[in-house]
Amino acid sequence: MAYCVHCGVKLGPGEKACPLCHTVSVDPSETSSPSSERNYPTHTPEQLLTRSKRYFLSLFGILLLVPALLCLAIDLLGGNGITWSVYAFTALVLLYITIAVPIWVEKHKPYFALITAYGCLMLYLKMVEEASHSGNWFFPIVLPCVTLFTLLTLLIIRLYRHGKLGRFTLCGAVLLEIGILSLLIDILIAASLGRVALLWSPYVLAPCLFVAALIFFINGNHTIREEIRRRVHF
Repeated sequence: MAYCVHCGVKLGPGEKACPLCHTVSVDPSETSSPSSERNYPTHTPEQLLTRSKRYFLSLFGILLLVPALLCLAIDLLGGNGITWSVYAFTALVLLYITIAVPIWVEKHKPYFALITAYGCLMLYLKMVEEASHSGNWFFPIVLPCVTLFTLLTLLIIRLYRHGKLGRFTLCGAVLLEIGILSLLIDILIAASLGRVALLWSPYVLAPCLFVAALIFFINGNHTIREEIRRRVHF
């Protein structure tokens, strides 16, 4: 004679659950058959995630290695040694590093992704300058521009992740970044050419500043902001 462990109702012979509260009943005298045993997972979710990362990076590495070796082979068959293929080979290697490092990082992925991309881009552009013998343009132009872009982007990401910028004001911050970068690029190019006047950056900076100021003004005005949000669901 068996009773429900939850409500005490008497169970009939062979009943697997209480007819009143539906609590599953277990008879210790019954032997479990192999067919009724559960198939427990052999790996934890963390182990499966690690395996999937390793599998993806291995596959991605092979997919990049094939065109890299093909470029080297074609370049060598040309008879002039390794010339142009070094650019393609280095770019593919740095691309792999740029993607692989943030994948293995568990925390602060956007920051690591941007810093890794910055380092790989700097190495590649410096290699291009050295290999092409095209003049001194890395330190006076590329380095300050890309560094400022990286720092401003890191600042925008931090402000957005900490709630200081919303989706609407994020657009204004990006426009400000574009305007500042255009001004810096124009100034550095002008300095490298020995001229003082700015050529094109005012045409980029002015509309960027105007639209960014308009965005921040609308965001600061509760009535206008809520009216726009109600109409466009932004």
